[in-house]
Amino acid sequence: MTTVHALTKMGLFIKFVRIKTQYKMDIIEKRDFIHSHLHKADENTINEFYEKLHKEELLKAKLESRALHSERDIQSGKIYSRTDVERKVEAL
Repeated sequence: MTTVHALTKMGLFIKFVRIKTQYKMDIIEKRDFIHSHLHKADENTINEFYEKLHKEELLKAKLESRALHSERDIQSGKIYSRTDVERKVEAL
């Protein structure tokens, strides 16, 4: 579910329109708006937000772990040239 769908589901999706231009909320305004209306959200919507944020945290941790592992490999000399990689792929 996208954020727009979740906000619509919460009954909080509001278009702010100014003369000739559409007003776009900055991130702080969006956070404040959601925080001030969060008590109106149903449990399913809260669970969806939680799952999305949790998945993002897991992905971030996994990517950081991979980057640290790669850095250790580089520092210890465990690196392959392009030619080495191409040979390994061809051998598969």
